[in-house]
Amino acid sequence: MAALLREEEVRLVTLIGPGGVGKTRLALHVTANLASHFADGVAFADLSPVRDPELVASTVAHALSLLDTRDRSVKSTLSTHLSAKHLLLVLDNFEHVLGAAPLVSHLLAGCPRLRVLVTSRARLRVSGERAFPVAPLGVPDVSQTATVVDLLDADAVRLFVTRARETDPTFALTSENAKAVAEICHRLDGLPLAIELAAARTNVLRPAALLSRLSRRLPLLADGPRDLPSRHQALRAAIAWSYDLLCPEEQTVFRRLAVLTGGCALEAAKAVAGGLGADASQVLAGIV
Repeated sequence: MAALLREEEVRLVTLIGPGGVGKTRLALHVTANLASHFADGVAFADLSPVRDPELVASTVAHALSLLDTRDRSVKSTLSTHLSAKHLLLVLDNFEHVLGAAPLVSHLLAGCPRLRVLVTSRARLRVSGERAFPVAPLGVPDVSQTATVVDLLDADAVRLFVTRARETDPTFALTSENAKAVAEICHRLDGLPLAIELAAARTNVLRPAALLSRLSRRLPLLADGPRDLPSRHQALRAAIAWSYDLLCPEEQTVFRRLAVLTGGCALEAAKAVAGGLGADASQVLAGIV
């Protein structure tokens, strides 16, 4: 993904994935490696507190330390400031201010050396955008017999062990608990947030006991670190954050599709979510 941002013709990259999949963490890792590539460095704007797309420009201006914009519009100030900059601008948590997408296009059009990296749960849908899906971590195949060493090759298992040791320094992956840990990671679909919240319980629950409680995972996967945003302190909060971003029609599709697990074809989604005469195109619009 870092190589993508080095390409001259690529101006806008959007990291897309569900809440808790690690988009912000990946963006920070990439920008740390790319900072020296940009003559004017990297600027990071956290948009999670912003609710009004009209306030995105001022939030970005603040991230760039442009505090005095009284003599012109914030949009003009940004364009002037960035017009000659060779800079990577990171816009984190864009999904709830998608109405500000034209601002990104405006800045890219007027600032030829500007690159923008966005994290979002949805595409901006503007010209030139390169979507980069952020997938969950790799999980082991729990149907096969594997050694402890083999299981540690899976990113999800390594994350579980790392976070478990932060809570219980004596925790270790052993032949006795390895299968349960692997099954936990599999049941949580390799989602980093869910794995971290589960691993934090190992100071009071052994992996086998933790696994047995995953049938009611939302109450269990809570009480994350207090220095994280509230949506990252509990899996229920992460889901609610995404759900609240949907329009009423999309929320209806979401609720109806909840009966399907493991994915489905469009025809199945139409049958389940179509409900009151909706055709396939309407259901597709709600999914996409």
